Amino acid sequence: MAMGVSAAERCNDFGWHPRGRIDPALVAETAQRTRFGFGHAWSRSAGYSLTTAPERLYLVLTMEGGFDFTVDGATVSAEPGSLILLDGEAPTLARTTTETARFVWYLEPTFLRPGRSRFRYGEPITTSESAVNVLTTMTNSLLRTPPPATADSERHLTLAFENLLASVLDDAKPSHRAAPQHRDRLFMAALDAVERGFRDPAYSVGRLATEISVSQRTLYNTFSSMGTTPRREIERRRITEAIRLTEDASLPPAECAELSGFRSARQLTRALHRSTAP
Repeated sequence: MAMGVSAAERCNDFGWHPRGRIDPALVAETAQRTRFGFGHAWSRSAGYSLTTAPERLYLVLTMEGGFDFTVDGATVSAEPGSLILLDGEAPTLARTTTETARFVWYLEPTFLRPGRSRFRYGEPITTSESAVNVLTTMTNSLLRTPPPATADSERHLTLAFENLLASVLDDAKPSHRAAPQHRDRLFMAALDAVERGFRDPAYSVGRLATEISVSQRTLYNTFSSMGTTPRREIERRRITEAIRLTEDASLPPAECAELSGFRSARQLTRALHRSTAP
């Protein structure tokens, strides 16, 4: 297992490019095959930019500590026990918020491709312990074994991992549910806060949680019980405003995007694509 600068070089080769000071306590172990890679790491602090690769899916399982991910300009926080899927096409930054242990993967997906999968990208998912144990055990085993001898065996291994990942996502459940009456009040209070703040491009799930005085985990669980997520609702409100401005005023796309809370017309276009994907 590499440490310090050597570990940072491994992360860089893996597609996680270090930003800022290298943590001398960083430890990382990674392996890469033709179509997928896997590993785990621990650090006191670290920041990265991920390689932009349209054919790639990134995954991060936060075991302890926490991560902030900035995906295409929008920031979400991942707590211990959460798994996040990241679209390799979207510009992504990652930063640990404290001492953090994590498993990391990437692959060229088949049925888990963005727009074709029912699972949401860029949003932390609370995982079940049993399914995660299988996933991490398989990863640790692969780190200790030589690569597949043939292209066919590697293809089968990649598909097996993708199916295992899908089982982890299917087993994912919120850690608790609020009482219906409390949940409804909290949901409506959150929507009111979104209505006040969505035009600010810096408005995030973390800021929403602070404004209504709950943890981000409670916020995600409340929105999950309503069949949505806080990030999705912030984005939905921005999209609605952008469409209204497009229809009601002769404004260029960049200005419509800015007035709606998007950082750019490109970010608005990506959001529109996500909102219409199956």
